[in-house]
Amino acid sequence: MSSPTTEEFTLLGPKPEVPPSWLEAHALELATYVGVGVLLLGTLIYLLRRKRATHANPALAFRQQMSAARAAGQVQLCQLSASALRNYIAAISADAPAGLTTQELSAVIIHSPILSTSADPILRVLRAADRVKFAGELSDHEEVARLAEEAFARLELARQALWREVAP
Repeated sequence: MSSPTTEEFTLLGPKPEVPPSWLEAHALELATYVGVGVLLLGTLIYLLRRKRATHANPALAFRQQMSAARAAGQVQLCQLSASALRNYIAAISADAPAGLTTQELSAVIIHSPILSTSADPILRVLRAADRVKFAGELSDHEEVARLAEEAFARLELARQALWREVAP
């Protein structure tokens, strides 16, 4: 007699005859690359479109303040000239902010190579402005304005000689 052979039957499931497309196979990688690319492109657009801070030219600001001081009249010419000079000094020297007193500024001038080039006219302008402001003394306002412009001219020459600024 013959014995029946037992064959085991296993279900293997469907087998595709066509492999998946490249897009289906690499969808995760492609989404990652597109996301990173969009992020980099957005960053580049932001950096190109942002407004850059432009630094005002301190010499031009001084000239504008001096012309406004001359237009204001003789009474305020001394104070406005000294204020314009203080603002110019504060713009070109980090050691001499605009809020320093004349005494403190005279101590700073000694140690600064730029400011020491015109120490005499600077201190004469500031001391004359202090005398007008605090003592009510009448001084030659045109002389103070002329000294402020002389100090500015010397400081501008020293600044151009000692600094090598890059034009924007």
